[in-house]
Amino acid sequence: MRNQNKKSIWVSPWGFAESSLIVTALMVSGFLIDLFSKNRSEIEFPYPINIIILTILFVFITAIFLTFKKSYFVKWLQSAQLAIVTISWMLLLVLLMGIFKQENSSEISIINRLYLSNILSSSAFLLLQLILLINLSFALLNRFNKLNFRNISFILNHLGILIIVIGLGFGSGDISKYTLKISKNDITWKTKRGDTEIELPFAFKLIAFRLENFPAKIGIVDNQTDEIIKGNDKIILTGQDSIIYFNGKTIRLKKYLQNSIQFGENFHSVNEIGSCSAAFVEIEDVNNKKQTAWISRGSHLYPSVLFPIDSSYTLAMLEPEAKSYKSDISVYFKSGDIQQYTIEVNKPVHINGWDIYQTDYNKELGEWSDYSVIEMVRDPWLNVIYFGVFLMMAGVVLLIFTGRINNNELV
Repeated sequence: MRNQNKKSIWVSPWGFAESSLIVTALMVSGFLIDLFSKNRSEIEFPYPINIIILTILFVFITAIFLTFKKSYFVKWLQSAQLAIVTISWMLLLVLLMGIFKQENSSEISIINRLYLSNILSSSAFLLLQLILLINLSFALLNRFNKLNFRNISFILNHLGILIIVIGLGFGSGDISKYTLKISKNDITWKTKRGDTEIELPFAFKLIAFRLENFPAKIGIVDNQTDEIIKGNDKIILTGQDSIIYFNGKTIRLKKYLQNSIQFGENFHSVNEIGSCSAAFVEIEDVNNKKQTAWISRGSHLYPSVLFPIDSSYTLAMLEPEAKSYKSDISVYFKSGDIQQYTIEVNKPVHINGWDIYQTDYNKELGEWSDYSVIEMVRDPWLNVIYFGVFLMMAGVVLLIFTGRINNNELV
């Protein structure tokens, strides 16, 4: 009796099974398109092309809905089942972004050809966006057709999601992103994208660069492989009194200098260009015989100093890790105004619609870097996305406030 009531697949109305098969097939088709396409360019539509395409798309969607709104196919296109399956696949692709490094790479590999290294530009993700856009549009048109106060929270919530999808999908072509190197000696007001020279809306000059490193670490190096012996018990933390035991020897850190220069056999604390981290260490063997020596990472002006433990292993200072770095810059506007800002890693400054990020510096010179690498990013659709988030949250608040939660009104 139970089997007689079970609906066969592809019998109207379509549910999760049909939605899963269709959406999965379209997503796989997107990956296959990317895999077998040669030299596919990025699918981006800048203004005003994106507005024109979006307008034509919505006119077409509205016409289809008004003409065939009673058909099972259109009802399926606005169903909750289709939305849930589509969003689930989109979330899975977003999770893959945390597994595969996202970058524009010209290297020929299966990862790059499937656009797993640039998922947001993949045909699979774009097809999922299109399905969700159609789904939300049909669902909203259906609710607008019977507009009442009870549907306001639904409309706000889904209109917000639709605006977010539009902003992410159709706004990518209007994103401007430039990387440039600024120095103390020159005012930088141009950059390049490929072979094209681009004039910036304002100019930059580096005033000062500041770098703070974590205390350097001391490690044991295998002389045959030049590799560092792994393990926390084989690394000395120079920021504290540390002891490690290796091959019957006791290695102690006696003194650490953050910035120093070698004079004769000793290092002395000096803070000037080319100074480097140094440590005074002691090695004691099983017979209580002790040896002491200075070791140093070295710099672009001074060579590194090592301490042989025995014929197979050497004590060496490792490259210091950057704790934070920032740049004091002057920004020259076309109006003649000059303003000063400080940009730091993960702490961009906002200037006339542009976000300015600190991204790199001259690692050879370290804290005496003579230039900074900054990135300028402008996304004119960002406020559109924020507006969509606001509408979505307003719909959720209104839904909670009215208490009209209906499981059949997810989409």
